[in-house]
Amino acid sequence: MATTVRGERRPFGPIANDVSGPAVTHRQVGGEGVCRWKMLMNGMHLEGEWNCVEYVVVEPGASVGEHVHLRTEEIYYIVRGHAVVTMDGVEIRAAAGDLITTPIGSSHSIANRGDEDMHFFVTEVFPGEGPAAPPAHLHVPDRLEPGAGIRSAEVDLTRYFTGDWRRFRLLDIPAGGRLDERVPTDRSIVLHVLEGSGAIVADGVRHPGGPGLSVALTPGLAFTVSPTGAQPLRLISTEVGVA
Repeated sequence: MATTVRGERRPFGPIANDVSGPAVTHRQVGGEGVCRWKMLMNGMHLEGEWNCVEYVVVEPGASVGEHVHLRTEEIYYIVRGHAVVTMDGVEIRAAAGDLITTPIGSSHSIANRGDEDMHFFVTEVFPGEGPAAPPAHLHVPDRLEPGAGIRSAEVDLTRYFTGDWRRFRLLDIPAGGRLDERVPTDRSIVLHVLEGSGAIVADGVRHPGGPGLSVALTPGLAFTVSPTGAQPLRLISTEVGVA
């Protein structure tokens, strides 16, 4: 969303949400069975070309039916369980830790053929100009830096999309550790907790929570992330440019 009005930039503040209280959908987009779906962030409340940030739980035997995005580009990050993603007629077997990119115009569906719930995190962003790259399937934990302390794995999303995507990161913060960063002035960020409990502090507000906590952060904002228990904290970060 544009934030410059009559020559004055009007910055947004942080947004916090979690995955509690989802809607129950039946035969979502013409699929099978039951899914639990929640919009975590609406793009109209974020700076940059975000369309939405969502969280979906697909029950055993259920699916999100085949569909085509004509106005947005999309990523899926598998949080828990196993998925079968059919992309342009090709089946992709995906599991927790897998990132799947969907360029504009590609047809895709996602199914749970296992016996446990499958969870995935979704981001959609408006496209730019030029040809899109083919869909990609990446196992992000394989990219984690070795060693002790805070570890990170990074995917450069600019190579996969036409829109103003930037980085996708997986972050592991050990118990007693603390991530201390500032959002670059040319982008906004959505953090999403995968494992452990922790606190995200930004703009003087502390946002505590466990798996499913999501916090959107605005350009130039300083923030910290730290575990609050004896276990490490794992989270993902999605970055989108701000014009």
